Amino acid sequence: MKEKIKYFVAGIFIGLSELLPGISGATVALMFGVYEKILNFLRKLNGLNLMIPLIAGMVLSVFAFSSLINFLYQNYLDIFNLLIAILMIGYGIFLIINTYLKDKINTGINFYMNIFFAILIGLLINSLHINGHQEPQVILLILFGFIACSFLLFPGISGSAFLLSVGAYPLIIASISNLNFEVLMPFGIGMALALGMMPRLINKAYEKYGKSILVFFGGLIFAAGVNHFL
Repeated sequence: MKEKIKYFVAGIFIGLSELLPGISGATVALMFGVYEKILNFLRKLNGLNLMIPLIAGMVLSVFAFSSLINFLYQNYLDIFNLLIAILMIGYGIFLIINTYLKDKINTGINFYMNIFFAILIGLLINSLHINGHQEPQVILLILFGFIACSFLLFPGISGSAFLLSVGAYPLIIASISNLNFEVLMPFGIGMALALGMMPRLINKAYEKYGKSILVFFGGLIFAAGVNHFL
């Protein structure tokens, strides 16, 4: 019973972290010691009895807090955007520095080129930016769901930060708050595809290229924050 309560509480914090740009749900899962169990479940469907309370906590958290975040976005847009931009810039810098200090990676030309191209791509992503609550094409919503969920599975990377970088964050938050299934259905399909396809790939990629990937996404998230001032 205690284990199920632990997974339920973990689910609440994972769900909340995925609503807040700059906070990685996978990192929160690692902090609670449930990350490996989640990946194992997605790969082999083991441990369903613990995943049910975790998923219940995530769903409860997402629907409970999305209305609050949507209210803040609707009524305090300038302040909200400023805080989010500062959070993303700070988080991007933190991700790069923390990876460098923790893993003592080689800061040769490849390290700096990795950061350079990440920031360049992050700035170019601004061209994909959608306006406010404008609904993008269904295929884009599926793609956004796929990428955001893939980031959810990768420690250190925030799916919400990606949604912010392409301008889809307010739309998704509002759609969750208002139960807009025209948006949520294709977005959910993308998430389901990611859950079915990505766990094994992410596990292998993290083991082999984890440090470089974290540095790259640090630069990407930093650029997404800078985009808010452009």
